[in-house]
Amino acid sequence: MRIILGEMKKIWNLKILLIIALLSALYFTTMVGYLARYPRGTWLSDVDFAHHLTENYGTTLEQDDFLDFFLNYYGNIEYELNSFIKSRPIFAEAGIFTMQDYWDFSWDVFMHYDILSEKELNLWYAVSDEWEFSTSDVRRYDGYGGFVSNNELSFAYRRMQNFFDIADRYETRWIEDINAFIEHTPLSGKEAQRLIEIRDSGEMLSIMPAHTIFLTWRYGQSLAVLVILVTFILNSSIITADRTSKVNWLQYSSKQGRPILKKQFIAILISAILMTTILVVVFSGIFSLTEAHAFWNNGINSFLNFPYFWLPITYGQYVFLIVGVIYLLSIGAAAFAFALSRISQSMIRLLFKIIPFFTAVILLSNWVLSEFLAVYLGGSVLIQMLSVVFLLVAGVTIVTVVVHREKKFELY
Repeated sequence: MRIILGEMKKIWNLKILLIIALLSALYFTTMVGYLARYPRGTWLSDVDFAHHLTENYGTTLEQDDFLDFFLNYYGNIEYELNSFIKSRPIFAEAGIFTMQDYWDFSWDVFMHYDILSEKELNLWYAVSDEWEFSTSDVRRYDGYGGFVSNNELSFAYRRMQNFFDIADRYETRWIEDINAFIEHTPLSGKEAQRLIEIRDSGEMLSIMPAHTIFLTWRYGQSLAVLVILVTFILNSSIITADRTSKVNWLQYSSKQGRPILKKQFIAILISAILMTTILVVVFSGIFSLTEAHAFWNNGINSFLNFPYFWLPITYGQYVFLIVGVIYLLSIGAAAFAFALSRISQSMIRLLFKIIPFFTAVILLSNWVLSEFLAVYLGGSVLIQMLSVVFLLVAGVTIVTVVVHREKKFELY
């Protein structure tokens, strides 16, 4: 154990830690934009509605809960819009005192537009101008296809639009969407079977906003890149440094020295796991500022969400699977870093070997974690997970061969 701790001290040197801290800071600056655009607290997307639904009705939205939500929440929005209408004389002049009056008036104009008098047309234009001006007071783009405004009516109107969109999705549209997806998308038999299972099992009654799922796998995908890069930086230089300084010759010359290589590998694996844990904990803490953990027990297949997923799991289990993939990638990368450094005579040679392998691992990571477990990407969850496990097994196998070879290495 003393030797393992000694090797870990060589790995965890101040220079390497400063480089890792710099890379982590750069990673944070690239991800802060995603976190800042997460539409929490505006009620201009399905995220805040999903929080409201989860807090009041639990992890799923049953029909009775939906009716309660529809009646109560719509009443709040309608009150805000009615208050605005009553505050503008032009609406009273047109006989409009409520939102229902406004919709009836608009429909009547649409149906009889060609026979309206000039006075009636001018009144319609005045009402339309007042409404459009008040609901289009654009201040800034919200990053998700809509606008955030400082105008209270604009907020209320957008909330109403999103409210009706969510109601439509719950009542009919999610069924229509999944049926259309099955009918018009080229799917394998297993994919079609899984989608039918999702449609008929009740999984889609779960409350899970698409924005949250998108941000989660995007954040995990980027974190995996950072972890893999840090793993290579942290662990690849120790063996090469020994070879450059000819320490390995001293190891070859004694019976006690040869087993050190195995202990160095153990030190590298422990370091990779420890560093991955630190990065996961730190950046999970930052991610928790989005309050996405409120959906921890909600299923990932939802009437609010697309794509559809292979596994009937909760959001918390989904997060744990992403973290598990990151750990597997880290350990696999550490094993390959060890093997590559053992066969490299200098840091320059090591660099030329690591760059293409690093690129390959990143491509594998992005392929697995991009829209993680989504049905429509083809294949299956088993293929995705086995590809990561294969990286780990291949790395450990190569290390085993290298360690065995080094034990029998002869000096000439």
